[in-house]
Amino acid sequence: VADERVGIGIGIGIGADATRARADDASRTSTRARRERRDAMIDVTLDARGVRVITIDNPARGNALASADAVRALARALARDDGARVVVLCGSGASRHFCSGIDLRAAREVFAMDERDVASDPVLAMEACEAPIVGAVHGDCVNAGFELALGCDALVASEDARFVDTHATIGILPSWGLSVKLSRSVGANAARACSVFGRAMDARRAEALGLTCATTKDAASAKAKAMEMAMAVCEMAPGGASAIKRAIHDGLGVDEARAAERRRAFANYRAVAREKFAAFNARRSKL
Repeated sequence: VADERVGIGIGIGIGADATRARADDASRTSTRARRERRDAMIDVTLDARGVRVITIDNPARGNALASADAVRALARALARDDGARVVVLCGSGASRHFCSGIDLRAAREVFAMDERDVASDPVLAMEACEAPIVGAVHGDCVNAGFELALGCDALVASEDARFVDTHATIGILPSWGLSVKLSRSVGANAARACSVFGRAMDARRAEALGLTCATTKDAASAKAKAMEMAMAVCEMAPGGASAIKRAIHDGLGVDEARAAERRRAFANYRAVAREKFAAFNARRSKL
């Protein structure tokens, strides 16, 4: 940002004009009708600048994905062809958590989904999405919520954010990329500490390890920072950020590993998961 104090009159005038322009743009955006959709507790908005905001809105259950329909709705929201230049993914601020995973009351239904139905996999939709995705997380990001965070191209976390993997505790395997992407983001040893030994990762450690790019005070400021990053994309040359996103993804070589992870996980669900889901459902826990 240019230093608005430079020059007598010139710098100040430029700063004032820029401030007025931003205010005018915000006013036009706020008064312009936005296309909105609510689908199985997934809220989607697209504003005039091309920012699509997807909100997981199930605060009564820690923003858990509470049904197979919710999983499909999230995948649809991420796969929408609506001209968005950038996507912001967040959880309702009315909950203490970004996403506490799959609601265990729906575990049987969710984990009985067809392995061949790749269109219902939200993280595959994130990987295929041309628009860069900025995540704004707060509170706990547990299992599926952790995987959604890892699926973002950039991540902003509030101070109270925690990244938690309890797959080993429950005795099931992840299918949305956690076993593939976490080690690539934070290193193999930190990933093992989190996933094999069940050590939660707090926001400061996540930033130090490179999982997140910024830490903010609370959920509202995390979303505000994510929106700031989204606006930076909107000011870039059209298609530039999308092309770089695709090049980085291809360079990581995760597609084959993700496919193998998915095959292992669904075999695990068919073999052992049903009884475990029933047992944990009785304890009213969360995945």
